[in-house]
Amino acid sequence: MDSKIFQEDHILFDESAKTQEEAFQVIVDIAFEKGYVSDKEVFFEGLKDREKEATTGFKEGIAIPHSKDASVIKPGMFLIKFKNSIDWQALDKKPVNTAFALTIPEEGAAEHLKLLSLIARKLIDTDFREGILANNDTKKLASIIDTIDF
Repeated sequence: MDSKIFQEDHILFDESAKTQEEAFQVIVDIAFEKGYVSDKEVFFEGLKDREKEATTGFKEGIAIPHSKDASVIKPGMFLIKFKNSIDWQALDKKPVNTAFALTIPEEGAAEHLKLLSLIARKLIDTDFREGILANNDTKKLASIIDTIDF
């Protein structure tokens, strides 16, 4: 995985979010703090608007929320593991407790939407998916994510 897009410090364990909007706020805060978005409100609205198009809830407790909007400075990926299960209207109707959140710039979006596709395909791999779900060690999680060839 390209270190400009993902680093070990992009992994966050959240204990407070209980709703999808609260989860989005956690995502917005880390993306802003790490310098990937310039405007928290615009990115938050972008995540909500994207969710209105179709759910980003994948399956088995995993979602891939993302936004392509004017607030995004550079492409990034963040892994957030939520203590609380969050209703996400996921494809399998199960709540979400793990999110691969993406920041996608308006320019060059096609290449970074490729990353979304790579993550979705990788989540079909049982070993990858179970490794992400079962681990809470940031080094191990980063090692698993680094197997995404982007």
